[in-house]
Amino acid sequence: MNSQVWRGGPVGRPAPTDKTAAMTDRAYRRAAGALLGLLLGFAYAAVSALINRLALPGIPLYQPPLGPFGNILLGALAGAALGLISSWPDSAAWGIFLGGAAAAAAVVASGLIRLATEGAATLVVGLFLSVPMVWLAVPVIALLRWAVGKQVAARREAVPLLRRLWLPLVLALVMGILAGFELYSADAQTELRQANEMVQTGLRAADAAGLPAPLRVSRVVDFPVGQRAGYTLEWTDRELDRFIELRPASSYDRHAAVIARFDGGPTVVCLYPTPKAQPNCGTY
Repeated sequence: MNSQVWRGGPVGRPAPTDKTAAMTDRAYRRAAGALLGLLLGFAYAAVSALINRLALPGIPLYQPPLGPFGNILLGALAGAALGLISSWPDSAAWGIFLGGAAAAAAVVASGLIRLATEGAATLVVGLFLSVPMVWLAVPVIALLRWAVGKQVAARREAVPLLRRLWLPLVLALVMGILAGFELYSADAQTELRQANEMVQTGLRAADAAGLPAPLRVSRVVDFPVGQRAGYTLEWTDRELDRFIELRPASSYDRHAAVIARFDGGPTVVCLYPTPKAQPNCGTY
């Protein structure tokens, strides 16, 4: 009988070569890397984009570059790209290196985008603060590559698909927990609520005399009094010396600013010396 047997399988099917099996594993590894990266990127982006909106309902938070839902999509696609890149080579070490390099390139690219909108000083500070994030991305990429390897091995051993899902779901949960650290502190939430109430009061005012006291100072010009202007609020405690004329000489370590950006109008910055102090505001 001349027909071939496939490892005890049906008669008449040729036995797969090692090269064929390796190609199949390679294609599955790359697809699994992209899908797992998509899942992890989505989990992190969704939690980081929505957690503060849930904590501060009704406050229009500033969330560049694409807003909350655009950022979620962008995060998922970025995760898929990093997953594919890190899973592409047969060598795990080489894949982790490429994934880390891609993460570093993404940081530089985001910095260049910020340069076009926020200036060179903000870019330098942003890149400096982003360096630790690149190093933190390397263990995540290594974990992703390890998880992809586990998926390839489970498939090779014919483990049912449902039994393979627990590891990706656990990793997605971990990414969601890590993104939870993006939640604003209690002081930051207090300052955002106060600033939002102050802006709302100013927009409802009949004239400049009806503005809240921090907005009546000479440093605030062209505030859209009595208008239904759209705006966003950003809280920050970084690079506050760009608002040096608003900073008192005391309690520097507690200073924070809320930046109100009005659609087609001014940008009003209110610097809080402490969460309970009246802010110093100015137009920039």
